[in-house]
Amino acid sequence: MVKQLFNDLGLGTKAKRLVNKDGTFNVHRTGQPFSTVNLYQSLIKMPWSHFHFMTFSILIIINALFAITYFIIGVENLNGIASGDIKRDFLNCLFFSLQTFTTVGYGHISPRSDLISLIAAIEAISGLMVFAVITGLIYGRFAKPTAKILYSDNILVSPYQDGLSYQFRIVNERKSIIVDIHARMLVSFAEKGKARSYRPLELERNSVMLFPLNWTVVHPVTVESPLNGLSYEDLSRLDAEFIIVIKGYDDTFSQDVNSIRSYRYDEIIWGAKFQPMYEENEDGGTNLKIDKLHDYTLIKQVEPLLS
Repeated sequence: MVKQLFNDLGLGTKAKRLVNKDGTFNVHRTGQPFSTVNLYQSLIKMPWSHFHFMTFSILIIINALFAITYFIIGVENLNGIASGDIKRDFLNCLFFSLQTFTTVGYGHISPRSDLISLIAAIEAISGLMVFAVITGLIYGRFAKPTAKILYSDNILVSPYQDGLSYQFRIVNERKSIIVDIHARMLVSFAEKGKARSYRPLELERNSVMLFPLNWTVVHPVTVESPLNGLSYEDLSRLDAEFIIVIKGYDDTFSQDVNSIRSYRYDEIIWGAKFQPMYEENEDGGTNLKIDKLHDYTLIKQVEPLLS
């Protein structure tokens, strides 16, 4: 039986998977009042694809609304439009809206009435404000320090000295310099009829000063290890999940960065070892092959240690 050490780490005791593969928590918020939503934080953290889609959608919608306004007021109030074709007239209104919104103003279409001039002035001011906000958000997204740590797809159970070890591998995907990097590893168990428990796992090395290459994080299975004597069937029965927290200092931003990852019991490869990721070149330097991060070789069938 697994002895419970912690009641909760803040991740709850009921969830099946606590941390997603991308490092986000497997928590979906509902019923949150709109007044408590931090829009800026959401826009900074959303994926780039969603950010670009949202930005272009907002720009298109705003310009379409102004174009419809100009069209309803009447194209006769705009100089340079005399086609009489509804489709062409609306397109001209849309182009005028885009030129006004971006303050390009080619000049071949211009307001003729005071009402159109007022609306165009409002649109021009709105365009300046919208682009200022978008520029600030883009700067915030680039300036926000984030760790781009890549993790191996699997945890390996490998021979280690006279016993076994659980190993995973990480590498810095960016060319930024991360120093004084620390790793913490925990395992979560959900025994039948009991609340989920958490146990810390001692690492062979829990920190490295420099991180220019890959780092294989190793948990030796000793007599004191919570994994001592556990087989794949045991881990499956306990719904085991390994939670990884990596913290380091990013020299580019002069700030700490964090990365979180989890592995479930079905992401463990038993009896394998990682293949080398780097080799020396002719100039005496080192070639790091990022694409080999996940590569491993099956060696032999291993059996769990028994205390």
